[in-house]
Amino acid sequence: NRILCKFFVHGSCLKGENCEYSHDSKHHANNVCTFYQKGICSYGTRCRYEHVRTSQKRDGDHHKALTLCYTHPREHPICSFAAAGDCPRGSQCPHMHGDVCSTCGKKCLHPFRPEEREEHTKECEKKQKHIEALKKSQEIECSVCLDRVLSKATPGERKFGLLTECHHPFCIQCIRNWRSSAPVSGMDVNSTLRACPICRKLSYFVVPSVVWYSSPEEKKEIIDVYKAKLRSIDCKHFNFGNGSCPFGGSCFYKHAYTDGNLEEVVVRHLGSQEGETVIADSVAG
Repeated sequence: NRILCKFFVHGSCLKGENCEYSHDSKHHANNVCTFYQKGICSYGTRCRYEHVRTSQKRDGDHHKALTLCYTHPREHPICSFAAAGDCPRGSQCPHMHGDVCSTCGKKCLHPFRPEEREEHTKECEKKQKHIEALKKSQEIECSVCLDRVLSKATPGERKFGLLTECHHPFCIQCIRNWRSSAPVSGMDVNSTLRACPICRKLSYFVVPSVVWYSSPEEKKEIIDVYKAKLRSIDCKHFNFGNGSCPFGGSCFYKHAYTDGNLEEVVVRHLGSQEGETVIADSVAG
């Protein structure tokens, strides 16, 4: 008459035969998620408890027992030992074992939850891609200091500074020092400080990255992610409409007012001397 071990139910009891609670798989326990019944379960399909709604009718305990008796396999959690890498019970395990993920090699894909499987597969492939990119980046040297960027002394220094218009590698510290140098009298900033120290191609901004890209598509993805991150940060110059941003419509940061509305950018079209239509600098509306 011992109480059923809740860890055994989910395949994660470490005590085994020494556990003071029952490990009888025939012993049914009330494994219903009370948070789900209240409509406030934050785990969704990842919840290890059964998502069964209580009957609106109250015809007695028998009806309630029938209501809670059957649950779809989708609602049953998979064995946590197998999902982590190895289940000591193997084929004798009373719990459901997940399918093997081709990327991480673990039995963590729920056979009856396609949305969860797809989410894990995408996340796993993303992590694997990042790991491979890190491995390839280990040997990349800065074109200025000639040190391996990811072997520098402090974590803050172990970043690449990507120039948008060329493919020469630099550590973030060297390229920022180069671009922040005081210009000599008569020096054109664009053709000197904003240009690549090697090929002299002009790049208007530097993108910090912990990995080096291996294709133009990967570089574009890194730049797009960086820009998207900046767009979520309020511009300190705009200051919610109380200030003035010197970059105008070219600013990467968010221009939002105190009420949450974004600044409307008006684009001016002008006629050039050659009879062509050109876009002037953006002005705030």
